Amino acid sequence: MVEIPITETSFYRRQEDVLAEMLANLVAAIPDAYTGEDGVTRIVFEIEAGQLENLYLAHQLLLEDMFVTSASLTALTRHGEQYGLAPKTGTKSTGTLSFTGDGSTYIPIGTEVGYDPGGGLDVIYFDTTTDATIGNPGSPSAPAVALGAAGSLNGLYEYVVTYTTVSGETLPSPVSASISPVNQQVALSAIPLGGPGTLARRIYRDKNGAGTYRRVTEIANNTATTYTDNVADATVASGVLAPTVDTAHSVTVNGQSQETGIENNVGIGTITVLTNAPSGLTAVTNPVAFTGASEPEVTDDFRIRLLQFIRAPGTGSPQDLEAWAENVEGVESATVFPNTPAAGEVTVRISGPGGSIPSATVISNVNDALVAQDLANITIHVSAFTAVPTNVTVDVTTSGTFTLTDVTPSVQAAVSGYINNLAVGGTLYLAGIIDSVYGLPGIADVVVTTPTTNQTTAATDKRTPGTISVT
Repeated sequence: MVEIPITETSFYRRQEDVLAEMLANLVAAIPDAYTGEDGVTRIVFEIEAGQLENLYLAHQLLLEDMFVTSASLTALTRHGEQYGLAPKTGTKSTGTLSFTGDGSTYIPIGTEVGYDPGGGLDVIYFDTTTDATIGNPGSPSAPAVALGAAGSLNGLYEYVVTYTTVSGETLPSPVSASISPVNQQVALSAIPLGGPGTLARRIYRDKNGAGTYRRVTEIANNTATTYTDNVADATVASGVLAPTVDTAHSVTVNGQSQETGIENNVGIGTITVLTNAPSGLTAVTNPVAFTGASEPEVTDDFRIRLLQFIRAPGTGSPQDLEAWAENVEGVESATVFPNTPAAGEVTVRISGPGGSIPSATVISNVNDALVAQDLANITIHVSAFTAVPTNVTVDVTTSGTFTLTDVTPSVQAAVSGYINNLAVGGTLYLAGIIDSVYGLPGIADVVVTTPTTNQTTAATDKRTPGTISVT
């Protein structure tokens, strides 16, 4: 049999190469052997060559998985397990969801809603993480009115009542009977009581048929049924108008995205689809943006982080502390300041996805992770940073058919990305801004006009994007 030395390039063998070698060896041993495509021997050799190719491939993959530098994600994860490191799975976005619907509708944990980005893209789903029940104050009825003792009211007056809940206010009641005091007060009675969830009642009045009902008072309970109105017209004229939208039959709960990834960070008012929710609900929205989602860690990023950890001595060096901190979900980068604020102490400042300020929970998790290392004679402080918004103006020269409008979004994104990736205490370099923009599609040249010099940053601060202008 022909000897073939194993090298890095020849360890893996293709089926056709193995087959050719087997046929060559057969002919060398039996010169008149039949090797035609319809021969039994060739058919058997083809089958065996296919199996041998699979075996070569398995050996090749096994060889690569033995080393961190070439391991697949599955093997790389196993390597990481030996050192207590794992790939980051990414974080989910969080925010609040406001539901509107029938009174007393119960919203359980796990109620599913969605954001439909349109354009043929898939719906992004979110779940509630707390439960709640929509208040059921009902619809108020009109109060009774009567002339009272001497007072400051003159003219023709009409009244309406609303109920308030923790979420908002009902629409006004039907209008009361009109009443015309002359230097008198107006006595209201039979003020309706609200149903479950009612916190207070509000009284609004209109004068001389203007059709403008403004708040007179709020009865801060759900028990009193009378009120005497002697509020001067000038005071009521600056009062709040009666609501035109029912916000009482709603409730706000916490929610999070079902998946990780930055596409789950969505803006205010974008979550509007009731995908798997109780039938009594009629609408949903998000009064705040959903934020905090990050991408799962890229395989090569984890590979680099693992290699850096393996190469460190593991004695609590700044590199160790940074590696341990960056292993916590929600941490994108960590910067260590030895002997700060005093000798024998160290401050670890961390940043979140995209250079954002991490939450208090993330900071606490990092502190717990570092304390668990039980490093002797080191007092560890974990904190975020003070954001320093930095305005940047770049003057670009476009190429080809590209216009300023065409390139502005990509330039703004590139500059923001450069600033976000700066470490805590890192200097913003004009050359870094230029490097981030130059080479983008449609960019022939770029000049930074703001700032005019490199910007140093204090150890407690981190540069964040301010207004990025493209001219």
